Order: sequence, then C-alpha cells, then structure tokens
Amino acid sequence: MPGSVRPRPSSPSADRAPASKKSKAAGDATSNLHESINLPTQQQIQSYREGYNQATPYKYAAIEGLLSDDLLEAVVEESWTFGVRGEEGSHPGWGWEQKETDIYSIQQTPDLSSLDPAHLPDETLEALPMTTRLKNALYSQEFRNLVRDVTGCGPLSGRKTDLSAGLYTAGSHLLLHDDSISTRLISYILYLPNSPLDAPKSETELTTSASGKFLKGWDPKWGGSLELFPVENGEEVGPPGTKRVAKVDVKWGQIVFFEVQPGRSYHSVEEVIIDEGRQRMGVSGWFHRPTKGEEGYEPLDREKLKAELSSLAQITAAPSIPLTPYTSDPPAGLKSSDLTFLADFIAPSYLTVSTLEKLSGQFAEASEIVLHNFLKSDLAAQLKSETQNVDKRDYPNNLIPAQDLGEGDGWIIQGPASKHRYLNITGTSSSTPIFQSIRQRLFTSEAFRSWLSVVSSLAPLGYRAEGRRFRKGLDYTLASGEDGKGEARLDVSFGATWWADVPSGSDEEEKLVDHGGWECYLAAPDEGEDPAVYQSSHAKKLAKLEAEEHRGVRPVESVAPNQQKAEDHEPHPVEAATATGTGNHHSNHHHKPHPVEAATADKDTNGNDGPSISINGTELEFDPDQFSPSDFDSDSEMGDDDDGPLLTQPVSFNKLLLVLRDPGVMKFTKYLSARAEGSRWDVSGEWEIGVMEEEGEAENGDEVMA
Repeated sequence: MPGSVRPRPSSPSADRAPASKKSKAAGDATSNLHESINLPTQQQIQSYREGYNQATPYKYAAIEGLLSDDLLEAVVEESWTFGVRGEEGSHPGWGWEQKETDIYSIQQTPDLSSLDPAHLPDETLEALPMTTRLKNALYSQEFRNLVRDVTGCGPLSGRKTDLSAGLYTAGSHLLLHDDSISTRLISYILYLPNSPLDAPKSETELTTSASGKFLKGWDPKWGGSLELFPVENGEEVGPPGTKRVAKVDVKWGQIVFFEVQPGRSYHSVEEVIIDEGRQRMGVSGWFHRPTKGEEGYEPLDREKLKAELSSLAQITAAPSIPLTPYTSDPPAGLKSSDLTFLADFIAPSYLTVSTLEKLSGQFAEASEIVLHNFLKSDLAAQLKSETQNVDKRDYPNNLIPAQDLGEGDGWIIQGPASKHRYLNITGTSSSTPIFQSIRQRLFTSEAFRSWLSVVSSLAPLGYRAEGRRFRKGLDYTLASGEDGKGEARLDVSFGATWWADVPSGSDEEEKLVDHGGWECYLAAPDEGEDPAVYQSSHAKKLAKLEAEEHRGVRPVESVAPNQQKAEDHEPHPVEAATATGTGNHHSNHHHKPHPVEAATADKDTNGNDGPSISINGTELEFDPDQFSPSDFDSDSEMGDDDDGPLLTQPVSFNKLLLVLRDPGVMKFTKYLSARAEGSRWDVSGEWEIGVMEEEGEAENGDEVMA
C-alpha cells in the first residue's frame, strides 16, 4: 500500500450510518438526500449565477457548503479503507490505482458508477455506504437542478453517472486539457483535502474534523490548484495560451464546475509539492447530456460532431517548426576542415577513425546510440556552470515557479500548451552563451551534418532544432509523432542538465527518473490509424467516432553484438525496444518484444572504450486511450493492452542520443516535477534523411574521413 494511503482498521460507517445490507445502504442514500445536500436560497443561486457568467477565461463557479460536512468527512474516513486495488486489504473490485501517462500522475478509484449490485459484490458495497451516498447526492434531481440553475446548461442526465475519487499526493499532477469527450456537458471537482492530526503546523489554518480524526483544509503553497487557460489570441476556440489567467485554490467542501467546451475549456491541476501525509483528495466527474428516455434528450448528430472535431483538430494542432533544408549535396565524409571546426566542441575521442567506425557499426545494429562525455571537457565544464547559475538564480525556493520564469534574454515560451510548453532559445543570450553556441553553431553546421552522416551511414537532407529549457514544476511535451506514411527521421538530442552529471550505472543515475523530465518513445499505431489521434485531442475523438480502434505495434528485440539476450539477465523494470528505421535498417514490427537494453557508447576521456550496452529508463504504465490531453477519463480502458515504451532516456548531462525513428513512432518528454533539482536543459532536433550512396571523392581535393 502506498504511504500516501492511510489505513484504518474499520470503516467509519459504523459510527455514522450503520448499514449491514447493500439494499439498506442504497435506501439510506436515497432517503437521506435532504441531509446530504444543503440547498441554497434563490437569492444565493442568483449570486452564484452572476459570478458564473462573469468568470474568466470562461464561465465557472466555485461554491462552498453545498454538501453536508458530516457526509464529506465520512467519505474521507471511508477512503482510508480502500487499500490498493487487487492487493491484500482492499475491497474486492475496488481500491486506489496509481495511474501515470504523458499527461498525468494520480491515484484514482474505479468509476463510482460501479457502486451497484450489477458490478460489485455485496462485501464491497456494504463497506462503501458513504461513497455511494455521495454519488447518489451528486446525481440526484435536486443537485442537477441546482447545477442547471447556476449554469443555464439545460437538462442533465441522471442515468449516466461518470465520476471517480482521485488522490493527489506529492508529485501528482494533471496537465492541460479541455475535458471534451462524447456527451459531457458540465465538468466538476469536489475538494476533500485532508492532513493527519500530527502533521506540521501550516501557515493556513486547518480545522479538525468532527470526529477528531483528521485536519480539513489546504495551503495554496502546497500546489494542487485548478489552473484556467485562455484561448490564444482571444479567439472563441483554438489552441490555448501558455500561461494561466485564473487559479482556483483548493478549499475543503468546495465544488467547482464549468461547461465543457471543445477548444476552449482548457484547465490543468498544479503539481502537489507537499508530503507530510497530506492529501489533495477530491471527487471529480461530469454531468452528461440526457440519454434516450430522459427529459431533454436529443439524438447525437454524429456528422455535425465529426465536422466540428475535424475543424477543431486543425485549429488546435501544434504548429510545426519547418525543416531547414541544406543547400548543398549530402557530404561524402568528414573533411579536415570539418574536423577542425568540430574540435572546438566535440571530445577528441569522437573524432578518430577507429571510434567513428565502432559508432557506425553500433548504430547500424541497434538504430540508436548514446554517446557519453560528448563535449570536450573544458566546454562541458563551462556549460554546466552557466546552466547551474541560471537555475540557482531562478529557483530561490522549492515552490512552484511563476509561469513567466525565464522569459527574455533570448528565450521565449514555446506552445501551444495543449501539446507542449518549454523555453526555447531563439536569440542572443548573455546568461547562456555556451548553450546558445551548441544550438546555433554546432547543430546547424555543415561539419555536424557530415559527422552525423558518418555515424549513422545516412544522408542528412534538412533539419529542425531547438535549444530547450524545461522549467521544473511547469514544462513538458505530450505524445506526438509524424505521419505514419511519411519518412523515417534521425532524432538527435544533447543532454545538458547539470544536475544529471552523475556516474554512469550508479544509484544516482537510477534516481534521475524519479522527478520526470525523461524522454520516451512509443510504438507506431497500426496501419489505418493516424498518429494525429495522439497529436490532437480533437483528432483523436474524430478517429474514435470513425471507429479506428486498432492499437500500436511493437518492434522486435534487438541485441547488440557480443551481448547475451535480455532474458538471460536479471529482469529490469523497463520494457524497452530499439526504434528501427528505413534505409540500411529494416523494420521489424510484427512481434511482441522482450525486455531489451538500450545501446549506448560509453567512453572515457581518453577514448579507450568502444561502444557498450547499458539501461536507462523507468517502469511506466500507459493507457493507450489516454495519450491526448482531453482524455483524463474516469472510465478509461485500462489493462488489456500491453503497449509500452520502446525507449526511455532519463535527463542527462553531456550525452548525445541518436535514434532512427520510424514513421508514426511517437515521443514525449515527461513533465518535470517541482521537486527536481533544476531545469532539464537539452538541444533537440530531427533530421530528414536519405540513403547514403557509394563513397566518392571530396570536393576541392580535401581529405575525407568516410
């Protein structure tokens, strides 16, 4: 059981509402509705409605005291008995589950709609009378009428219940999304934040529960606030801005609700940065449009919805930085002038014929390679010093930083936040000149193009590259990829994260994944499925409407020369496979993979060691239906699909990662926790590639290193 779940010997129902039969529990939930809901006066409703209509960036309400405090306290105490689903001590078919994808990390229960004899055994239903009573109160006619009166949304379904309990503890977060799926009409979250009685005293005064068993309340400094984002450029719908314009802090017993608006109702949940046993617990869900037979039911116009989603998919798609084509023919090899230029940046060991031949062979075998100690040592030391100084300047404490942190001095915030958010260096920087030179001089040079060509045995034809800074507590990228019918790409990423300068294979390296910031590759979808379903939440919904439900395929295991197969080793928590490519590499996308080890090139400063094999990564759980920002769904399709990451790479310092990425393969950079020591720094790019032709003579008679 996770340390964040406080176990209790028995359910609080014995103190508050004895119920030995599930029929009695259900009867209590119905007969006691008037005790569960604190209906406001008409004057109060009018005030709520006015506040709702005047709210920005879109209409929302945050109201306290609508539900009985006795009920809410009982639900919290009942949650202590949930346990971890499927483990000893949990209720059959029930319990907390840790869920983590590119967009969130949270503990969550099954959908509360399953609190019914048709879905759960008597034993479980008898143990959860208060949770059942809360569900029934929220979807009662009285409460739905109240929501309708405040929002003016029209009839809401009483049959379709869609909610779950969520537990945000230290590190939990939910990135930006708009909640628009299917027939959802109103989104809501009910806050039940609590702390143990012996928790350290906080600046915000907390109150003791009536039972005297826990503290109620929350300090905004602990994170977990609801963040509301505008549509970019003030449009009605479209991609979101990169900075929130409103924040709703967590308060005990407060319920927040707003209308679900595709391409407009953008929101996220700040990371929770406090531990101490404190829990930002809540119950969240959606009120849906009426179903057939209910008041206000209207058949779904699928063609109209498809047209709207298609339009929104185009409007909200992430703008792509165009490839910069090279103006000269692909290089035949490295010239002496190239080596002279590269010697100002790259460690000498990576510029020798013998090393380059080894690297080329390793890359041909595995389609990926990691080069340690890539920059020459004095340049790496300068880079580490300047990035560390910037982070120490910008992070005076361990709180979540301001959303405009780092802007200026050549850096801009790159959005849209529905796809990614990070700082991108686009101009001259006085504080990070070494980092700037790697991005703007090395990565764009013809010499680096030639070096890539020699190592990869491919012909670079064009590129796009960014110098990125992922600010802790703020930045990320979500899963995206190129068209599955397109061409392979050569991904090149240089890790410049100063606090990741740790010995290879050490315990410190293993711990680098603990606070996010790692890069992950995911398998391409099946034929007939467009990767755009992951690039745009609206495109994904459109694809669902068109019943494109095939799932991704996985490449076969790749084992480097002179290495035993992974199954001969002690199992590692990561299941990773190499990303295969085209050209001189064939694609093997027909078999279920085994755990494999990511190929790297370990070298000491004298260049004595050749390429070797090491593992980098972390155990992940992926729900393939939740790769888009609008799919934080309580009734997600978990469990049967075993798709996992192809490759994960933690934050790193002075390492260069090369990956030949097949068409349609997706990747993302996991949100960087506020608990990280500093920013994730990298220079990342992708190269359009062709197949190398036979070696030729260098122009002008210059020396060639093929």
